[in-house]
Formats: sequence, C-alpha cells, structure tokens
Amino acid sequence: MAEQKEGALSVYRVLDLADSKGAYCTKLLADLGADVIKIEPPQGDSTRSIPPFVDDMPHLEKSLYFLYRHANKRGITLDLETSEGKAIFKKLVKTADVLVETYPLGYMASLSLDYPVLKEINLGLIMASITEFGQTGPYKDWKGSDIVDFAMSGVMISSGFSGKVPCNLPGTPAYDATSLLAAISILIALYHRGTTGKGQYIDAAVHESSRIGLFPWLVPIYSHALTDERITVVTDVRLADSIYPVYPCKDGYVRVLTITPGQWNALVRVLGDPEVLRLPEWQDFIYRVGNAEDLYTLMVEFTPNYTMFELFEAGHREGVPIIPIHDMAGFVNNPHTKAREFFVEVNHPVIGKALYPGPPYKWTETPASIRRPAPCLGEHNEEIYCRELGFSKGDLSVLRRAGVV
Repeated sequence: MAEQKEGALSVYRVLDLADSKGAYCTKLLADLGADVIKIEPPQGDSTRSIPPFVDDMPHLEKSLYFLYRHANKRGITLDLETSEGKAIFKKLVKTADVLVETYPLGYMASLSLDYPVLKEINLGLIMASITEFGQTGPYKDWKGSDIVDFAMSGVMISSGFSGKVPCNLPGTPAYDATSLLAAISILIALYHRGTTGKGQYIDAAVHESSRIGLFPWLVPIYSHALTDERITVVTDVRLADSIYPVYPCKDGYVRVLTITPGQWNALVRVLGDPEVLRLPEWQDFIYRVGNAEDLYTLMVEFTPNYTMFELFEAGHREGVPIIPIHDMAGFVNNPHTKAREFFVEVNHPVIGKALYPGPPYKWTETPASIRRPAPCLGEHNEEIYCRELGFSKGDLSVLRRAGVV
C-alpha cells in the first residue's frame, strides 16, 4: 500500500474569518496540509453568494468561487457578536496557530477580539488582518474593492482592449495577489515562531500588496516611454499590447515576448525572416513599445500563416517565448495540463463530482493536494464543538436555537 505523505503544514491549525480578500490565503495554507477551520456566521459566508453558480442556480452550496477557494477546509458556523460566540471563539484560539481575518478596521477590537487580547490567550498565535488600505496610514479609513485596488496598483493601464475602457481581470486578482503575499508572510512568521516561540501580527493591505503582486514594473516602463525623446507613445494602445503583444494566427491567438535583441531576432526567424522586420530600428525594445500599433500592422501579415502550435514549437526551437492563448476547453485539454495532472476530481455532497484546479506546485516529500471538498454550511459543527471542544449535542442544539451557531 502506497505511503500517504503529509503536507508541509499538517501540524498547524488555521482559523479562517476571511471574506474574498483572504479566501485564497487560507486555501493556500489548506492545500499545504493545514487544518483550516472556516468560521461563518449562521446565515453563511459572503463568498457563498459570489457567482457563477453550478447550473447557473444561485445556491449557498453552488458558488464556484466558494467551492474552489474553500476546498480542503472544515466549516463551522458561529456568531462572534454574541457573548457565547466570543467565548467559544476564544476556546478555538487556544488551539490555533494562525488566525486570518478581513473585517473592517476596528471591528475585531470592538468585539474585544483584537490581537492584544488574543495573544494573551495564545502567545504563539499568528494573526493576519487583511484590509483594503491597512491598519495605519492616511488611507486606512477609505473604502475599496478588488477593482479599485487593481486600478490603484497601476496594472489597469495594461488591461482591456484598445479603444475601450480599461477593465479588471476575471475573478479577484488584487485580492488573490494579497492572499498570496499574506500566506507567504504567515509561513515566515511560523518559521520565526519555531525559534522564538512567539506569534506575530501581520497587517496586510490590499492596496500595497496588489502593487507588489501584479507586475508593478509596468508603471516605470510606461513612465520611461513617456520621457524618451526617441519615440512617440501611442496612447490608444494598452501597454500590455506593447510589451506582450497578442497576434492572431490560423486557429486562435498567441502572445509573444521579445524583450531582448536575441528574442526579437528569433521571432523574425520564426516568421520566415521577412525583410520589413529586419529593419535596424525594430531591434530597439523601447522603439517597439512606442510604435506598437505600426508593429502590429506588420506582424498580422505573417502570424495568420501559422497555427498556435506551429508558432509555439518554432519559438521553442529558435529561442523566443510564444504562448498559445487557449479558451477554457483548450486549456483543460492541453497536453501539458493533462501531463501535469493539474485538474483533480472532487466529490461534493451537493454538486457531485467535478474537476477542480489543483495546487500550482508539486512536491515529492510534503505534497500539496486537495483532500476534501468545500464544507457545506455548518457541516463540521458537531465534529468540532462536540468532539473537540467538549460540548454535548444538547448544548449544540441550545446554541443553534439561540442563533449562536
């Protein structure tokens, strides 16, 4: 019988009080083996109402957003605004290594559940608070959203189609970038605790983290282009089109990366060495950025002669990154996706079996994996309250009738 290896974080417990700002953070920890307990209000977490839904039917158990970001977690219901709920939460804190919360600034303090209080209960607790603009600073009281943070990160200058308004990426990119950085901060804090025995407080601001996590180098390149006297900036072209241009081909589209002269020369060879692309000015990357619209007009004379795979293979051979842009079916059925076994079948008690995106990395000794589906609302109440915290089933019924769980 094959040995079942444990995840890298299998000895840790995480309490999850996160909405969409931090749902991916706790998912990353859960995929690495941590026992993540998703704590929801009795009416359900806000991420359960985020579309799309299975069969396009709004339902607490059918949000694809929730199903993906909460797989691997156990789930309980608890009203933190009741005295009984606070007392139960403090019992859970005693057993926890990490707490992740995304409430508005000052909310946890209003419940007397902020870090100074909780660290007295558990000196080793690592608490991460994810807010739009952080706990301190001139913007701390501002309201925000994923698209606001995406825009303020500077990345929106690269998004959308030429001639149309900029747009957000699908999903919640600013929140997910923040979740990733918060998860990394938690891992560092766990490592530090192994030496000192003490926990830490992590203040994660989406505004700041999205700047770090969503290619902020696009902004200085754009600023450089504006001040470069050799070129004329084409303001109607999205910057991503200038740096990572997308070109049509026989069966779809490809994205091309030609930063260095060697990559540009390789692309010219891929396209049959046309004389118009061998003009010396095209060797200059900044010149190509500033004249992206003219370059696009030239490139589409050649790229439609090839398929996505032909361009991809030729780029690999010659030394230039050329990436097929797949639709959803193309990505799922791509040989590379299948070879990596990226999609994992998960059986959920309400929606049944479905393929889920697996962890983005594969490790041999402490594998990240999907071990369980996202919890149904209150699915693990009895397991955690009765078997772990010592409540009787009668106690649990009383708490349920009182709206505490």
